[in-house]
Amino acid sequence: MRYELHDSRVLTWSLETHVTTHCNLRCAQCCPLSPHLPAWAVSPQALGEDLRRLARVLKPNVFKLTGGEPFLHPDLPAVLDVVRASGITEQLSVTTNGFLAQSAPDAVYERLDRMTLSFYASAPLPERSITRITERCDQHGVHLTVKAIDRFQRITPDAPLASDAQVQDVFEKCWLKQRCHLVHRGRFYTCTRPPHVATVLAAEHPHLPALAEHDGVPLDDPELLTRLLAYLERDAPLATCRHCLGSSGPWEPHAQLPRARAAS
Repeated sequence: MRYELHDSRVLTWSLETHVTTHCNLRCAQCCPLSPHLPAWAVSPQALGEDLRRLARVLKPNVFKLTGGEPFLHPDLPAVLDVVRASGITEQLSVTTNGFLAQSAPDAVYERLDRMTLSFYASAPLPERSITRITERCDQHGVHLTVKAIDRFQRITPDAPLASDAQVQDVFEKCWLKQRCHLVHRGRFYTCTRPPHVATVLAAEHPHLPALAEHDGVPLDDPELLTRLLAYLERDAPLATCRHCLGSSGPWEPHAQLPRARAAS
C-alpha cells in the first residue's frame, strides 16, 4: 500500500480512537478485546494533544469514535469538541451498539456528522430503540448507517502463529492495517490490536514484547511525517501479527461471552 501526500499530510481513509476500552456487551471475538480489558476512558485533554500533533502530518477522511462502547464515556461532548478543534478532519463519526445512544444528550448528536449502529444478532437492539435513534439522527442531521451483524471473524488464535511465513501471510492479507488506523495514548497504530493484545495475553505469555510501544509510532517523534509514512507503507509484519489472525480467520456465529462472576 502506498499513500499520497497533500500539503505535507498523509491522506488516509479513516482514523479512530478507543473512547473507552470497556463495553456494555461481551462480544466473542471482539476486535479490540473489550470483554477482557479493564475499564478505561480517554481523557479529552490528552486526546486533544495527540490529535494536534497528528493533524500536522495526517489527514483522514473521517475520524471515528469507537470502543468499547463510546457512549459509556462520561463526557462524550468534550471528546468530540477536542477532535473538532484539532482540525484533523471535517467528518466525525461514532460506532455504537445503540443501547445507550438512544438516551444520549442532544449535545452528542449536535457534534456528530455520522453514526454507525452495529445491530448484533446475539444482542439485538429493540426496534423501538432503532426508531428513536433514527429520529434523533434525522433531527440533528447525522447520517446513520445500520449494520446487521450475525457473525464475527475469528481474530485471536488459540496460540501464537508458529512460523514467520504464517505471520507474513496474515499481514499481507489483512485489511485492518489500511482501514482501522488508531491513535491511542500518544501513539499511532496501523490497526486496533497492538495496544491491547499484550494486556490480555501477558499472564499466559509473560515474555511478550511491549507491543503497544514496539508496534506504534510515538507522536512526539521529531521526524513524525517520515516515520509515519514508512510505518504505513512497511512490508514487514508487526510483532502483534504473531498473536492475531487479522482478516484470515474463519467466520463464526455472533455470540456473547458469559458475564464474569463476582468473587464470593
